[in-house]
Amino acid sequence: MAGLEVAREDFGVNVDDSTTTGSLLPPELTPSAVTVYRRALVDGEFRYDSAAKATGLEHDELTECRDTLVACRLLQVSAEDSNVLIPVNPELAAARLAEPLESTIRTYRDAMEITRERLLQLMPAYLGRTVSNPVEGGLEIVSEAAEVQFLVNQALDTCSKEMLIVQPGGFRDPALLQTALPTNLAAVNRGVRVRVLYQHTTRTQLSMRSYVSTMVEAGAQIRTADQLAERMFIFDREVAFIPKRSNPHQAPGAVIVREPVLISFLCTLFDQFWVSAVPFITEGPGYQGVSGDLRLAVLDLLAQGLKDEVVAKRLGMSVRTCRRHIASIMQELGAESRFEAGVKAAQMGLLTSTAVDS
Repeated sequence: MAGLEVAREDFGVNVDDSTTTGSLLPPELTPSAVTVYRRALVDGEFRYDSAAKATGLEHDELTECRDTLVACRLLQVSAEDSNVLIPVNPELAAARLAEPLESTIRTYRDAMEITRERLLQLMPAYLGRTVSNPVEGGLEIVSEAAEVQFLVNQALDTCSKEMLIVQPGGFRDPALLQTALPTNLAAVNRGVRVRVLYQHTTRTQLSMRSYVSTMVEAGAQIRTADQLAERMFIFDREVAFIPKRSNPHQAPGAVIVREPVLISFLCTLFDQFWVSAVPFITEGPGYQGVSGDLRLAVLDLLAQGLKDEVVAKRLGMSVRTCRRHIASIMQELGAESRFEAGVKAAQMGLLTSTAVDS
């Protein structure tokens, strides 16, 4: 199921390959052309003799500089004498050159909006084809990732009271965070109470810390936990999105929940995770206040006999980082094997009852 940080999908536009950036640019201003322009500013007009003294260029070379300045709109014909070229304010010259480009951009933007408006009016019909019929219990199953993202975006735009989000995993795509930030901030600014849960391992990512800092400053509440269940979005306690899969390798999709009793259960589940989670602190070291929790979580999962790869996935970290934590824990406990580390941790009362009982 797509995450809230996933940018809204825009339709691609085929651009004529013959139109390159270079073909849209004015001629390059050479040092000689710049000197000629400066001389024209002193003289109040372009003069061959004066420009030649200032640059030491021949007549043909000065003509080339003059033509470059005219093409850049930095020289223009005087209103009083058509045989005289006078210097122009660079800001005015830039505005004159940019005007046709801005007009073209406006035309393309208008065409893009009209195209989207015409085609997206068919989206309800398409969703009606691809989304299975609602099953008993207020559930809908969506198999296509694009449809899931469309419906999540729609719910985000219309959310007015509360938004609860669970985002398991470690590293978040910086580009998607940056793209999603304005939309998520807009929800906070219109009075939506936003609470988000991430895993501890996101705390060391600089782009994530910047994103969280901006969101928290706006009024969102963000916490982290060592382990989280599947991704989940709940909007206004009326609609929820959970992954559609019965095994980890199943294709992406979502189950949309609208049944009030199920929604209440999911909200209660979120609150249980929320109470035990730790506020995301963006100042200081990344693992400030949570390093102990993270190491205990590693111990608990090892005590359950899980492999390094499974432990790393549960905690949202790389296998390499996970093994570094394990080596550090074994060194602190003075253990030469993982089994010995588990025994010593149990003797010291470091393991949770769940880990011990298993």
